[in-house]
Amino acid sequence: MRAIGLLAGKGKFPLFFIRALRKEGREVVAIGIKGEASLRIEREIGKVYWIGLGELKKLIKILKEEGIEELAMVGRISKDSLFTNLKLDNEARSLFASLKDKSDDSLLGALKDRLAQAGIRVADPREFLSSLIPQGGVLTKRSPSQDEMRDITFGKEVAGKMAEALKMSSLTVVVKNRVVLAVESAEGTDETIRRGGRLAKEKAVVVKVAREEGEIELDLPVVGTETLKVLKEVNAFCLAIDARKTILLDREKLIEMADEAGIAIIAQ
Repeated sequence: MRAIGLLAGKGKFPLFFIRALRKEGREVVAIGIKGEASLRIEREIGKVYWIGLGELKKLIKILKEEGIEELAMVGRISKDSLFTNLKLDNEARSLFASLKDKSDDSLLGALKDRLAQAGIRVADPREFLSSLIPQGGVLTKRSPSQDEMRDITFGKEVAGKMAEALKMSSLTVVVKNRVVLAVESAEGTDETIRRGGRLAKEKAVVVKVAREEGEIELDLPVVGTETLKVLKEVNAFCLAIDARKTILLDREKLIEMADEAGIAIIAQ
């Protein structure tokens, strides 16, 4: 069985991805993005390369030399990295010049197409991580109240429209009493929750959606224990995620933490 490539960004997701594939006996060759990916990936597997965010030519060269035909892109990339001292090689400069905008869809779609030209398929991580993806239903001991369900319905409608308008693969909104207190932008999920939570004071409902269209498989919504800590920090009462699309990292611990805090989590 051929090795699968991993382009690793921020967070714990790349670590969970490596462990899941190792359990299946799959070999993983990791390419970590400098300044984004954790050095801990070097403890997980023996073969790790490091590249700058704008070194597309080097990425393709590594994949070719390793005989990689499948690549999973896992982990966040800080949006400010795209605008702060970003050094592009000729390959990346050409890709950026071809973009009509720098939305998630445009960037990820162009990268997927360029890799396909090199004979490399960008894989959907969900193909390997079924145990981390919840189906529909309430995941915690406490179910959302009727008021929280109304906020969830409202929040999903708003978040879905905003994600489509902004061409973001996933998007988070913070709602209370059918009022939107925060919409995710470049700062990411956790900072969005903090911003909305400060306005809510308590009992905020957090809704995280994934787009139906676009390049979702290249930028899956992910929720882990760090996000749960932020929910507790702002006294949020409920988290709603998209079923069959959202990755739950360290699921058992996350649910245990939510139950202890009285936070309801529902996948729809």
